[in-house]
Amino acid sequence: MKRLDEQEISLVISKLLGDIIEKYPPYQWVKTVESFPHPYQFNKVSYDYSGDVEPMTMEVFQTIVKNLGAKEWYSSPFEELLHDIHINQWKPTFISNFGKDWISYHDLFQDAYDDWKYEHFELYDEDGNELDENLEIDLNNCLYHFLEHTSPELYVKKIMKRWWG
Repeated sequence: MKRLDEQEISLVISKLLGDIIEKYPPYQWVKTVESFPHPYQFNKVSYDYSGDVEPMTMEVFQTIVKNLGAKEWYSSPFEELLHDIHINQWKPTFISNFGKDWISYHDLFQDAYDDWKYEHFELYDEDGNELDENLEIDLNNCLYHFLEHTSPELYVKKIMKRWWG
């Protein structure tokens, strides 16, 4: 198997992210509480705390960018940015009182990278057995390295130009 070229993979990763920025307008998550009749107890109300999304304004986006790095649980300001931008789609969580997981740029990015990875590298056989664990680890590390060491500046400019420019 040939050695991975991290620079080539970084270019692919950058293109995947550029495609997401072009296709999906940014939304912001807002906290909401939605009441609904309790499914099992008559005359009882339950609540869903999933929140909602609304189109992101340029001012909100600029505030997010200004505060990047404040949340310590992300590996980098760039990863934080991708988690803070949502799209107008959700997937079910199957968790009581938190039924919707609003999809973020990070979710789309991870899915696009995984699709590319499985399309271009033979990592599993037709029965789902892993063929090259080290290659998959190396590919995943390329993505993590990109997220941890890439400045968000270029992508902030792309988002600004595409959606408010």
